Amino acid sequence: MQINGFESISNERYNQRSNSVSPDKSFSLNENIAKQEKILGIGFLDAPTGNISYGMRAEYAEDSTSDNPIIKVTIQKGYSEETHYINVNEVSSKEATEIEMFALCCYADDIGKGTGGTFGTWQTLNYYRTNASDNGNFHLTKSIDSCLSIRQNWLLMIEEMKALYFKSGLYKQSFDGDLLLQSLGQ
Repeated sequence: MQINGFESISNERYNQRSNSVSPDKSFSLNENIAKQEKILGIGFLDAPTGNISYGMRAEYAEDSTSDNPIIKVTIQKGYSEETHYINVNEVSSKEATEIEMFALCCYADDIGKGTGGTFGTWQTLNYYRTNASDNGNFHLTKSIDSCLSIRQNWLLMIEEMKALYFKSGLYKQSFDGDLLLQSLGQ
């Protein structure tokens, strides 16, 4: 059948064409394509001026596997992009960069081990990081170079902020720290 000059293919004919690969390979190919196209999370990095932020997007890298998860983090800077690949198995929350923690948080959310917050584990960690920085207990990065190079002990920061929140009577925020430690502790 033709519609507006294009051939319409019935579902049956389409399935016959697309199933020319063996069923096992077809399933794994489809699963891999769906996995690669899935956006795991979005976030923002502070720019040096403080008036703008760079956008971040996390997806699985093409060569990512369940045993060796690799997260592709794309940073949008105006009209240009930078791409970084983070091997989740190599990230230690005791000595990680901001980009590595973003990838780890997005991965934890995807596999069901995140905090379960509406805006994801990264957002919960981000408000902890901002408050710790305001208290002088954590370095807040202000450039892409520092987001990629400055390694910090995120677990220690979470433990310290969790105790401060509890002491201040901010029990919900303290409870969020427990969830972060469960999600990101190693």
